[in-house]
Amino acid sequence: MDTTETARFVTALRSRILAGELPDGARLESERELALRHGLSRTTIRAGLQTLEASGLISRRVGRAGGSFVSLPTGDSVANSLQLVIGAGGISGPDLMETRLAIEPMCAELAAERMGKDGLSELSDIQSEMVSAMRVVGNPSNRQRFLTANARFHLRIAYGSGNAALAAILRGLIDPIEKLIDDPETLGETQLRELVRAHEAICSALQDRNGPRARAVMRKHLQAHLALTGRY
Repeated sequence: MDTTETARFVTALRSRILAGELPDGARLESERELALRHGLSRTTIRAGLQTLEASGLISRRVGRAGGSFVSLPTGDSVANSLQLVIGAGGISGPDLMETRLAIEPMCAELAAERMGKDGLSELSDIQSEMVSAMRVVGNPSNRQRFLTANARFHLRIAYGSGNAALAAILRGLIDPIEKLIDDPETLGETQLRELVRAHEAICSALQDRNGPRARAVMRKHLQAHLALTGRY
């Protein structure tokens, strides 16, 4: 098998997919037909399809209705890919923290301008859930409930930014980041109360539609939380 020819086939098909010539869900020609079209062996075509499948641009099904189908990347694809890279040790903890500090304040500023009433109401509900969980912090399971709501709070703001790219990136980062800095076994009531107070300031800025203040208080919150947890 000629790896150069495989690469050329992958590049050609990827270009057709990304250009919209092959829309999402479109069924590709059979391996034999693709081999004839491109003047390549079926082995080369098969290897190229495997590469495209691994990159998430196509999905392959077996059976009578099987074949290769275009599968365009989504926000979920971005998030899942990031989590795979992070899980494999491809991104360091400090790099994750710097990325969060770059992205979330911008999300907060955009959310102050764009988040609708439903989003603000949902954010308030999440905040109430955190307060409720904090009242029973006697065991790690209650603290885990609090931290799960905390992650939802940050993600809701990211989605409220109206920027799908920023939201997808944060979704991919949030779970690894929480695992790095938030241990439900060790976080105490003082840290939890600080989180709630910081969230109240963020909610206030969002409700006032004050983008610069939302950016500033989000950044201050993230930096303070890192200091509270003693990480990075």
